[in-house]
Amino acid sequence: MTNGRARIVFLSMCFLAMFFLAVASPYAQSKFSFSIVTGGTGGVWYPLGGAIGGLIGRNVPNTEGTSEATTAAIDNLKLLNAGRAGMAFCYDYHVVWANEGKVPGISGKHKVRLVLGFYEQPLHIVTKEGTGIKSIMDLKGKRVSTGAPNSGTEEQAEYVLKPLGFDWNKDFSREKLGATESVGALKDGKIHAFFWSGAIPTSSIIDLASTPGLKLVLLPVDGEIQDKIMKANPGVFHPTVFKKESYSGLQGDVPAIAITAVLTAMDTFPEDRMYEIVKTVFSNTNEISAVWKGALQMTPQTAVGQVTPESLNYLHPGAQKYFREQGVLK
Repeated sequence: MTNGRARIVFLSMCFLAMFFLAVASPYAQSKFSFSIVTGGTGGVWYPLGGAIGGLIGRNVPNTEGTSEATTAAIDNLKLLNAGRAGMAFCYDYHVVWANEGKVPGISGKHKVRLVLGFYEQPLHIVTKEGTGIKSIMDLKGKRVSTGAPNSGTEEQAEYVLKPLGFDWNKDFSREKLGATESVGALKDGKIHAFFWSGAIPTSSIIDLASTPGLKLVLLPVDGEIQDKIMKANPGVFHPTVFKKESYSGLQGDVPAIAITAVLTAMDTFPEDRMYEIVKTVFSNTNEISAVWKGALQMTPQTAVGQVTPESLNYLHPGAQKYFREQGVLK
């Protein structure tokens, strides 16, 4: 073979190699866009989803995630299962229930996968001084918001009230409001109390606690009341407390119950992109802390350590790869 022909062959091989590398490169893949379904604008999930979506767009090649406001957990799972969202915020027990076909309002089993656990989410049962409400049992005969329709708050309110003998359609005047709307209604005297499942602190509850002339009251969930709720809902709640410093005006720690907020996706979400997304989240916790201060305490260990073992069985392969590299999974 002459030097000229050899050079042509060599250059051709180099061109082909570069072509195949380009095709294989994530930068050459088609654009992958999806929604991150979150919750109401007054909660933590919506801005948190927006921060994660922004990070994805700037750091994961040809991938775009957009935060979408919803009525939260159950609505999110419906959208996820229908293929109208790529990622969804919900709770750790929802992952198990989705795979077992037990999610309220969703028929059949669905291959929902855990991405990571974010934070403990206590159930706020909120009122104000002067309503005469000092216990959950005092809600009878009052005007109470049980959360937006199809939200995780509404779901958990039902889990709390039923074991205590409440019929929310008969025992009090029921409203179905999100966090921001509930705070406004409580301020205006349109309701006496409301349920809210959200991180500490939740911005709308901070607003309520700092309202001049109003004193925030969080109802305790402990003793016999807590025992009844936990027994009736195995694997859903765990005991916790609102620390005195959680919100201004609290006179001391308040016993409560909580679940863990998580991010999920279907099993069909591309493994390579999921790996890059999870890696990006943990590489940019400082940026996420601008919308959720708890991001500064979030680590790979907490992301898998605070969810139930049952939900961890459904960890997405892309997330699993990242957590194994970090040494928090075997």
